[in-house]
Amino acid sequence: MTVTPFQQVPLRSVDINTPPEEVVRILKEDGTVTVKNFIDPELVQKLQEEINPTIAAFPLGPNHESEVYKVTIGSKTKQVANLVTVSETFRHKILNHSFMHEVTDRVFRPDWGDYWMNRSSILHIEPGEKAQIVHQDLPLYRVNDYRTPDQPEFMLNYFVALTEFREDNGATRLIPGSHRWDGKSPRPTYEQGVPALLQPGDAILLFGSLFHAAGANNANENRRALAVSMHPCHFTPLESHLHISRETVETMTPLAQKMIGWRSLDNHNGVPIWMAGDRRMEKIIGLKAAEEKGDVDV
Repeated sequence: MTVTPFQQVPLRSVDINTPPEEVVRILKEDGTVTVKNFIDPELVQKLQEEINPTIAAFPLGPNHESEVYKVTIGSKTKQVANLVTVSETFRHKILNHSFMHEVTDRVFRPDWGDYWMNRSSILHIEPGEKAQIVHQDLPLYRVNDYRTPDQPEFMLNYFVALTEFREDNGATRLIPGSHRWDGKSPRPTYEQGVPALLQPGDAILLFGSLFHAAGANNANENRRALAVSMHPCHFTPLESHLHISRETVETMTPLAQKMIGWRSLDNHNGVPIWMAGDRRMEKIIGLKAAEEKGDVDV
């Protein structure tokens, strides 16, 4: 799908029963796709209950002094990370979401091999917040300066609505097809973005190369999302989980443990990386894990 800059393209939507191959096909064409019923209402409610105390105590505004954070995180926004510690639902359910892994595996494995979680966070936007600047996430990595649009993607984000997403309360705006623009294309404007209108539990999938922005919250209620960012095992995640207690980690499945860097990974040639010397980390430290079951899906 070839898209001329500033040619507005509608967002395409699928549901959780759509074959992962079809979801990946749309992703590669548009750079984004909406998935209805990504998690069920009961799980949304549990996650909200677990994160509410942390969000209530968290300060508004940028988390760091970095100019990137100052520009992208507004004064009425809370971006809360460390969800593995904060939420049992996140570490046992979301991190084992089979549809998420079926899609992510098909995006990354042919070119990169294994992948792990770059970061997880809650994006909480309060009334009165201004629109975010339109941006891509890949420029966080210097190597992006040498990447061309025809090369493999190295970031896939999942934004899961925990509240309704409407135009008036800050629905995320996306520019489908912009992941294929070259560096000579002018930056799109906020008005050129297409708002993703979601119900709680719906998700937006988007590549880190896609232009997007959180909308302005002109309503009298908060807009909240769960953000899970994945990238290949070759890249160092934004978020470390070495501080998580071993007791907590050993309640998690091997898949979830690998997502947070407690197990070795394999590149596209099957060569293990993130090793303890010349042996797999989990073997050296004798890591225990919860059994992976078919009922961990959401």
